[in-house]
Amino acid sequence: MSKKRVQVGQVYQAVGTTSGRSWRVKATLELFGIPHARLTSTEDEGDMKTLSCLVLTDSSQYKLIENPSAGAAA
Repeated sequence: MSKKRVQVGQVYQAVGTTSGRSWRVKATLELFGIPHARLTSTEDEGDMKTLSCLVLTDSSQYKLIENPSAGAAA
């Protein structure tokens, strides 16, 4: 079982996209008992969407391209 965690500040990009648009996690929340992430486009802060964390951590759909918390403990 995967232990991937979606955290505020992480940036994801859809696999196989040609536009190169990336999405920053602004908040995490639970909807109907399922963890979700509220995302904003890194190119346009007004462009927002909400995705299930399971979809976001599925490597066939999205890839993590920036993880600011990984270098925080120095």
